[in-house]
Amino acid sequence: MRGIGVLLEGGAMRNVFTAGIMDFFLEKEIDVKNVLAVSGGAFVGMNYVSGQRGRIMDAVVKPMATERITSGFNLLTGGEFFNMDLLFDEIPKRRSPFDYDAFIKSGKRFITTTIDCYTGEAIYYDKFKDMDDFLHVLRVANSLPLLAKMGHIDGVPMMDGGMADAIPIEYAMNDGWDKVIVILTRDKDYRKSPKGDIYNSRWVKLLYHKYKGLIHAIDERPAKYNARLEQIAELEKEGKIFVYRPEDIELKNHEDDAEVLKGYYRAGHEMAERRYEELKAWLSS
Repeated sequence: MRGIGVLLEGGAMRNVFTAGIMDFFLEKEIDVKNVLAVSGGAFVGMNYVSGQRGRIMDAVVKPMATERITSGFNLLTGGEFFNMDLLFDEIPKRRSPFDYDAFIKSGKRFITTTIDCYTGEAIYYDKFKDMDDFLHVLRVANSLPLLAKMGHIDGVPMMDGGMADAIPIEYAMNDGWDKVIVILTRDKDYRKSPKGDIYNSRWVKLLYHKYKGLIHAIDERPAKYNARLEQIAELEKEGKIFVYRPEDIELKNHEDDAEVLKGYYRAGHEMAERRYEELKAWLSS
């Protein structure tokens, strides 16, 4: 068995809520050996593994007050809604350095995921050559259709792994973890419309017409996502997994107000604190 594992759903700025929970884990020295992070969840998971509590504030929230991290201007001028160079180069290497040495020496396993745009399959990564390779994989794993440029890993066109499986609970359950913690970034009642979202559009089909696997995965995504939520709810009811999800707060993917994002963080931290004894009891059961 591999010990405790946590599955972090993506969600761009919604993941500041996730950071509040994972920072609480660091405070209480809750030792999670496996971190499976999808899309924006990787921004949180990497800091937990490196032990950099509070780094999400310096790396994401504070820059929102002065930097154009998300904007239509970015998309029109650079082809990417998020300032990817800032997020995956300038900030982790210089402004708010990511401690890659501590990450490697932590004894924890970090896993993130992309989609193979040819086949539509989710590809998982848990080994990295160096920090540059790590940041490149993370950048590709956060490259959303329409909102970012397609990336390549080993010559294969790849994008955000959430397109293939936004909440890979089956991977987590099959990976041999003793206990599985799931942190979602949508409330309990949320379900995707059968019609999908901006990714299920004619623009996506036109732009990515050469990548049949990506198109198919996007078409299947709403039904697959909703099925995953039903699966998670059943596993939670059976006591097989421990689930955190936002309550009494609406989290938005592209929130750019630093003060609102601080509220997301507090909501996550307060929830983790409120459910601390419950988590301890479940982990020891």
